[in-house]
Amino acid sequence: MKYRLNTLTPKTTNHFKINDFEIELEKQKVKEISNYQIDGKELEKIKVKTTIKEEKLDTKIGLDFPKYLEIKITVPKNTVLNNPIQLTHSFQKEELLPTNIIIHYEKSSQANFIIKSDSMDSNTHWNYTKESINLEENSKGNITYWNNLNHNSINMIAFEGIIKENTQLTHNLIDNGGNIRVYNADINNEGYQAKNYFHMIYIGKENQKIDMNYNFKNISKKSMNKLTVEGVLSDYSEKNFRGIIDFKKGSVDSIGEENENCVLLSDTCKSRSLPMLLCEEENVVGSHGESSGKVSKDKLFYLMSRGFSKKEAERFIIMANFNNIIKEIQNIQLQEEIKEIISNSI
Repeated sequence: MKYRLNTLTPKTTNHFKINDFEIELEKQKVKEISNYQIDGKELEKIKVKTTIKEEKLDTKIGLDFPKYLEIKITVPKNTVLNNPIQLTHSFQKEELLPTNIIIHYEKSSQANFIIKSDSMDSNTHWNYTKESINLEENSKGNITYWNNLNHNSINMIAFEGIIKENTQLTHNLIDNGGNIRVYNADINNEGYQAKNYFHMIYIGKENQKIDMNYNFKNISKKSMNKLTVEGVLSDYSEKNFRGIIDFKKGSVDSIGEENENCVLLSDTCKSRSLPMLLCEEENVVGSHGESSGKVSKDKLFYLMSRGFSKKEAERFIIMANFNNIIKEIQNIQLQEEIKEIISNSI
Protein backbone atom coordinates (compact mmCIF):
# COMPACT_ATOMS: atom_id res chain seq x y z
CA MET A 1 0.00 0.00 0.00
CA LYS A 2 1.20 3.51 -0.77
CA TYR A 3 1.57 5.95 2.14
CA ARG A 4 2.40 9.65 2.39
CA LEU A 5 4.42 10.15 5.54
CA ASN A 6 6.10 13.08 7.30
CA THR A 7 3.88 15.68 5.66
CA LEU A 8 5.45 19.14 5.84
CA THR A 9 3.56 22.09 7.33
CA PRO A 10 3.75 24.66 5.82
CA LYS A 11 4.09 23.10 2.38
CA THR A 12 6.42 24.31 -0.34
CA THR A 13 6.03 24.01 -4.08
CA ASN A 14 5.54 20.44 -5.27
CA HIS A 15 8.44 20.96 -7.68
CA PHE A 16 10.90 20.31 -4.82
CA LYS A 17 9.29 16.89 -4.13
CA ILE A 18 9.84 17.33 -0.41
CA ASN A 19 6.38 18.14 0.98
CA ASP A 20 6.07 14.54 2.16
CA PHE A 21 7.58 11.10 1.83
CA GLU A 22 5.73 8.75 -0.50
CA ILE A 23 6.54 5.09 0.02
CA GLU A 24 5.12 1.64 -0.67
CA LEU A 25 4.78 -0.30 2.58
CA GLU A 26 3.20 -3.55 3.64
CA LYS A 27 2.41 -3.13 7.32
CA GLN A 28 3.24 -6.17 9.38
CA LYS A 29 0.77 -7.59 11.84
CA VAL A 30 1.23 -6.45 15.41
CA LYS A 31 2.90 -9.17 17.47
CA GLU A 32 4.33 -9.52 20.95
CA ILE A 33 8.00 -8.68 21.22
CA SER A 34 10.10 -11.35 22.83
CA ASN A 35 13.35 -9.67 23.79
CA TYR A 36 13.06 -6.21 25.31
CA GLN A 37 15.33 -5.31 28.21
CA ILE A 38 15.66 -2.33 30.55
CA ASP A 39 18.72 -2.23 32.76
CA GLY A 40 21.23 0.03 34.48
CA LYS A 41 23.22 0.33 37.68
CA GLU A 42 20.80 2.91 39.07
CA LEU A 43 17.57 1.47 37.73
CA GLU A 44 16.09 1.35 41.24
CA LYS A 45 16.22 5.17 41.45
CA ILE A 46 13.60 5.66 38.74
CA LYS A 47 10.07 4.40 38.21
CA VAL A 48 9.34 2.16 35.23
CA LYS A 49 5.93 0.81 34.26
CA THR A 50 5.23 -1.27 31.14
CA THR A 51 1.73 -1.88 29.79
CA ILE A 52 0.24 -3.38 26.63
CA LYS A 53 -2.28 -0.85 25.31
CA GLU A 54 -5.19 -2.05 23.21
CA GLU A 55 -5.77 1.33 21.57
CA LYS A 56 -4.54 3.37 18.62
CA LEU A 57 -1.04 4.85 18.68
CA ASP A 58 -0.84 7.99 16.56
CA THR A 59 2.33 9.88 15.63
CA LYS A 60 3.16 12.80 13.38
CA ILE A 61 4.89 10.41 11.01
CA GLY A 62 1.41 9.54 9.76
CA LEU A 63 0.98 5.84 10.58
CA ASP A 64 -1.20 4.39 13.32
CA PHE A 65 -1.39 0.97 14.93
CA PRO A 66 -4.18 -0.63 17.01
CA LYS A 67 -1.91 -1.95 19.77
CA TYR A 68 1.37 -0.94 21.37
CA LEU A 69 3.72 -1.35 24.29
CA GLU A 70 3.81 1.63 26.64
CA ILE A 71 6.97 2.15 28.68
CA LYS A 72 6.42 4.90 31.23
CA ILE A 73 9.56 6.19 32.93
CA THR A 74 9.62 8.76 35.72
CA VAL A 75 12.81 10.35 37.05
CA PRO A 76 11.74 11.57 40.53
CA LYS A 77 12.24 15.10 41.81
CA ASN A 78 15.86 15.97 42.75
CA THR A 79 17.15 12.59 41.47
CA VAL A 80 20.49 12.62 39.64
CA LEU A 81 21.68 9.47 37.86
CA ASN A 82 25.41 9.11 37.26
CA ASN A 83 25.05 6.05 35.02
CA PRO A 84 22.83 5.67 31.94
CA ILE A 85 19.69 3.55 31.78
CA GLN A 86 19.67 1.33 28.68
CA LEU A 87 16.62 0.04 26.81
CA THR A 88 17.49 -2.66 24.26
CA HIS A 89 15.16 -4.23 21.73
CA SER A 90 16.76 -7.24 20.08
CA PHE A 91 14.52 -8.10 17.13
CA GLN A 92 14.07 -11.64 15.91
CA LYS A 93 11.72 -13.22 13.40
CA GLU A 94 9.25 -10.78 11.80
CA GLU A 95 7.92 -9.16 14.93
CA LEU A 96 6.31 -5.76 15.36
CA LEU A 97 4.90 -4.18 18.48
CA PRO A 98 4.91 -0.37 18.30
CA THR A 99 6.36 1.26 21.40
CA ASN A 100 5.41 4.48 23.17
CA ILE A 101 8.23 5.56 25.48
CA ILE A 102 7.05 8.22 27.93
CA ILE A 103 9.84 9.90 29.88
CA HIS A 104 8.96 12.36 32.63
CA TYR A 105 11.74 14.33 34.31
CA GLU A 106 10.38 15.83 37.51
CA LYS A 107 11.81 19.08 38.91
CA SER A 108 15.61 19.29 39.31
CA SER A 109 16.27 15.77 38.02
CA GLN A 110 18.97 14.47 35.67
CA ALA A 111 19.25 11.18 33.78
CA ASN A 112 20.79 9.74 30.61
CA PHE A 113 19.11 7.04 28.50
CA ILE A 114 20.43 4.80 25.72
CA ILE A 115 17.77 3.24 23.51
CA LYS A 116 19.17 0.60 21.16
CA SER A 117 17.61 -1.49 18.37
CA ASP A 118 19.45 -4.62 17.21
CA SER A 119 18.70 -7.35 14.67
CA MET A 120 19.24 -10.92 15.81
CA ASP A 121 18.68 -12.43 12.35
CA SER A 122 18.28 -11.40 8.69
CA ASN A 123 14.47 -11.11 8.70
CA THR A 124 12.67 -7.85 7.99
CA HIS A 125 12.26 -6.14 11.36
CA TRP A 126 10.05 -3.12 11.95
CA ASN A 127 10.89 -0.76 14.80
CA TYR A 128 8.14 1.84 15.29
CA THR A 129 8.71 4.05 18.33
CA LYS A 130 7.08 7.17 19.68
CA GLU A 131 8.89 9.13 22.36
CA SER A 132 6.85 11.50 24.52
CA ILE A 133 9.02 13.58 26.82
CA ASN A 134 8.33 16.18 29.51
CA LEU A 135 11.05 18.09 31.34
CA GLU A 136 9.97 20.05 34.40
CA GLU A 137 11.89 23.04 35.76
CA ASN A 138 15.68 22.76 36.27
CA SER A 139 15.92 19.22 34.85
CA LYS A 140 18.43 17.84 32.35
CA GLY A 141 18.20 14.87 30.00
CA ASN A 142 20.48 13.22 27.45
CA ILE A 143 18.89 10.51 25.28
CA THR A 144 20.75 8.46 22.66
CA TYR A 145 19.02 6.31 20.02
CA TRP A 146 21.31 3.74 18.40
CA ASN A 147 19.75 2.13 15.31
CA ASN A 148 21.79 -0.97 14.46
CA LEU A 149 19.11 -2.95 12.60
CA ASN A 150 19.96 -5.07 9.58
CA HIS A 151 19.69 -3.64 6.06
CA ASN A 152 16.33 -5.32 5.39
CA SER A 153 14.52 -3.55 8.20
CA ILE A 154 12.32 -0.49 8.74
CA ASN A 155 13.03 2.05 11.46
CA MET A 156 10.60 4.85 12.35
CA ILE A 157 10.83 7.14 15.38
CA ALA A 158 8.62 10.11 16.29
CA PHE A 159 9.74 12.52 19.01
CA GLU A 160 7.29 14.78 20.84
CA GLY A 161 8.38 16.92 23.75
CA ILE A 162 7.72 19.84 26.07
CA ILE A 163 10.60 21.41 27.95
CA LYS A 164 10.16 24.05 30.64
CA GLU A 165 12.09 26.66 32.59
CA ASN A 166 15.89 26.27 32.90
CA THR A 167 15.92 22.81 31.34
CA GLN A 168 18.25 21.15 28.85
CA LEU A 169 17.30 18.29 26.55
CA THR A 170 19.82 16.57 24.26
CA HIS A 171 19.00 13.89 21.71
CA ASN A 172 21.67 11.90 19.86
CA LEU A 173 20.22 9.86 17.00
CA ILE A 174 22.74 7.46 15.43
CA ASP A 175 21.13 5.98 12.32
CA ASN A 176 23.05 3.14 10.72
CA GLY A 177 20.59 0.34 9.90
CA GLY A 178 17.44 -0.30 7.95
CA ASN A 179 16.33 -0.09 4.33
CA ILE A 180 13.65 2.53 5.12
CA ARG A 181 14.15 5.05 7.93
CA VAL A 182 11.66 7.78 8.87
CA TYR A 183 12.12 10.34 11.66
CA ASN A 184 9.89 13.10 12.95
CA ALA A 185 10.47 15.50 15.85
CA ASP A 186 8.16 18.16 17.28
CA ILE A 187 9.56 19.80 20.42
CA ASN A 188 8.27 22.92 22.19
CA ASN A 189 10.56 25.12 24.27
CA GLU A 190 7.91 26.49 26.61
CA GLY A 191 10.07 27.71 29.49
CA TYR A 192 12.43 30.59 30.11
CA GLN A 193 15.97 29.57 29.10
CA ALA A 194 14.86 26.13 27.91
CA LYS A 195 17.54 24.51 25.73
CA ASN A 196 16.95 21.82 23.13
CA TYR A 197 19.86 20.14 21.28
CA PHE A 198 19.17 17.54 18.60
CA HIS A 199 22.12 15.73 16.97
CA MET A 200 21.89 13.13 14.22
CA ILE A 201 24.26 10.94 12.21
CA TYR A 202 22.93 8.95 9.23
CA ILE A 203 24.54 6.56 6.77
CA GLY A 204 22.78 5.65 3.52
CA LYS A 205 23.94 3.00 1.08
CA GLU A 206 22.60 0.62 -1.58
CA ASN A 207 18.92 1.59 -2.18
CA GLN A 208 18.18 2.82 1.34
CA LYS A 209 15.78 5.70 1.88
CA ILE A 210 16.01 8.15 4.79
CA ASP A 211 13.39 10.81 5.54
CA MET A 212 13.57 13.46 8.28
CA ASN A 213 11.02 16.08 9.35
CA TYR A 214 12.03 18.22 12.35
CA ASN A 215 10.01 21.10 13.82
CA PHE A 216 11.39 22.92 16.87
CA LYS A 217 9.53 25.85 18.41
CA ASN A 218 10.96 28.69 20.51
CA ILE A 219 7.99 29.79 22.58
CA SER A 220 9.40 31.47 25.68
CA LYS A 221 12.08 34.11 26.31
CA LYS A 222 15.75 33.21 25.93
CA SER A 223 15.00 29.70 24.73
CA MET A 224 17.36 27.81 22.43
CA ASN A 225 16.99 25.23 19.68
CA LYS A 226 20.04 23.74 17.96
CA LEU A 227 19.75 21.06 15.26
CA THR A 228 22.92 19.43 13.89
CA VAL A 229 22.76 16.67 11.26
CA GLU A 230 25.75 14.91 9.68
CA GLY A 231 25.35 12.24 7.03
CA VAL A 232 26.87 10.29 4.18
CA LEU A 233 25.21 8.74 1.12
CA SER A 234 26.57 6.23 -1.38
CA ASP A 235 25.34 3.90 -4.15
CA TYR A 236 21.66 4.66 -4.96
CA SER A 237 20.58 5.80 -1.51
CA GLU A 238 18.27 8.79 -1.00
CA LYS A 239 17.73 11.28 1.79
CA ASN A 240 15.13 13.97 2.49
CA PHE A 241 15.76 16.53 5.20
CA ARG A 242 13.23 19.11 6.44
CA GLY A 243 14.15 21.28 9.38
CA ILE A 244 12.05 24.10 10.84
CA ILE A 245 13.06 26.49 13.59
CA ASP A 246 9.91 28.43 14.53
CA PHE A 247 10.16 31.60 16.66
CA LYS A 248 6.75 32.18 18.22
CA LYS A 249 5.51 35.55 19.51
CA GLY A 250 7.05 36.12 22.93
CA SER A 251 10.31 34.27 22.26
CA VAL A 252 12.39 37.41 22.81
CA ASP A 253 16.19 36.95 22.90
CA SER A 254 15.89 33.35 21.71
CA ILE A 255 18.34 31.45 19.51
CA GLY A 256 17.65 28.95 16.77
CA GLU A 257 20.28 27.20 14.66
CA GLU A 258 20.13 24.31 12.21
CA ASN A 259 22.94 22.81 10.17
CA GLU A 260 22.88 19.78 7.89
CA ASN A 261 25.92 18.42 6.09
CA CYS A 262 25.71 15.51 3.64
CA VAL A 263 28.74 13.87 2.01
CA LEU A 264 28.01 12.23 -1.34
CA LEU A 265 30.19 9.25 -2.21
CA SER A 266 28.55 8.42 -5.54
CA ASP A 267 27.00 10.18 -8.53
CA THR A 268 23.79 8.17 -8.23
CA CYS A 269 22.71 8.99 -4.66
CA LYS A 270 20.17 11.78 -4.03
CA SER A 271 20.10 14.41 -1.31
CA ARG A 272 17.17 16.81 -0.84
CA SER A 273 17.25 19.39 1.94
CA LEU A 274 14.87 22.11 3.08
CA PRO A 275 15.97 24.14 6.11
CA MET A 276 13.41 26.78 7.17
CA LEU A 277 13.20 29.64 9.67
CA LEU A 278 9.77 30.96 10.70
CA CYS A 279 9.52 34.06 12.84
CA GLU A 280 6.80 36.00 14.67
CA GLU A 281 9.21 37.86 16.97
CA GLU A 282 11.79 40.57 16.22
CA ASN A 283 14.53 40.24 18.82
CA VAL A 284 15.80 36.76 18.03
CA VAL A 285 18.87 35.16 16.42
CA GLY A 286 18.19 32.53 13.77
CA SER A 287 20.50 30.80 11.31
CA HIS A 288 20.51 27.77 9.06
CA GLY A 289 23.01 26.08 6.83
CA GLU A 290 22.98 23.13 4.43
CA SER A 291 25.74 21.59 2.39
CA SER A 292 25.81 18.57 0.11
CA GLY A 293 28.73 17.45 -2.01
CA LYS A 294 31.75 15.28 -2.49
CA VAL A 295 34.63 15.11 -0.04
CA SER A 296 36.98 18.07 -0.42
CA LYS A 297 39.65 17.34 -3.05
CA ASP A 298 42.20 19.32 -1.05
CA LYS A 299 41.60 17.21 2.06
CA LEU A 300 41.75 14.01 0.03
CA PHE A 301 45.01 15.07 -1.62
CA TYR A 302 46.53 16.00 1.73
CA LEU A 303 45.72 12.62 3.31
CA MET A 304 46.53 10.52 0.25
CA SER A 305 49.91 12.25 -0.07
CA ARG A 306 50.64 10.89 3.39
CA GLY A 307 50.00 7.28 2.49
CA PHE A 308 46.24 6.84 2.92
CA SER A 309 44.18 5.21 0.17
CA LYS A 310 41.26 7.20 -1.22
CA LYS A 311 38.75 5.09 0.72
CA GLU A 312 40.75 5.42 3.94
CA ALA A 313 41.01 9.18 3.46
CA GLU A 314 37.26 9.53 2.83
CA ARG A 315 36.51 7.47 5.93
CA PHE A 316 38.90 9.57 8.02
CA ILE A 317 37.27 12.86 6.90
CA ILE A 318 33.71 11.60 7.42
CA MET A 319 34.49 10.22 10.87
CA ALA A 320 35.97 13.60 11.82
CA ASN A 321 32.56 15.14 11.00
CA PHE A 322 30.76 12.46 13.00
CA ASN A 323 33.00 12.65 16.07
CA ASN A 324 31.58 16.03 17.13
CA ILE A 325 28.21 14.33 17.59
CA ILE A 326 29.46 11.00 18.95
CA LYS A 327 31.24 12.77 21.81
CA GLU A 328 27.84 14.06 23.02
CA ILE A 329 26.89 10.49 23.97
CA GLN A 330 27.26 10.12 27.73
CA ASN A 331 28.88 6.68 27.63
CA ILE A 332 32.49 6.09 26.56
CA GLN A 333 32.00 2.38 25.83
CA LEU A 334 29.07 3.11 23.53
CA GLN A 335 31.04 5.86 21.81
CA GLU A 336 33.77 3.37 20.91
CA GLU A 337 31.26 0.74 19.76
CA ILE A 338 29.52 3.25 17.49
CA LYS A 339 32.81 4.53 16.05
CA GLU A 340 33.92 1.02 15.12
CA ILE A 341 30.62 -0.05 13.55
CA ILE A 342 30.09 3.21 11.64
CA SER A 343 33.69 3.33 10.42
CA ASN A 344 33.31 -0.20 9.01
CA SER A 345 30.03 0.80 7.34
CA ILE A 346 31.45 3.67 5.31
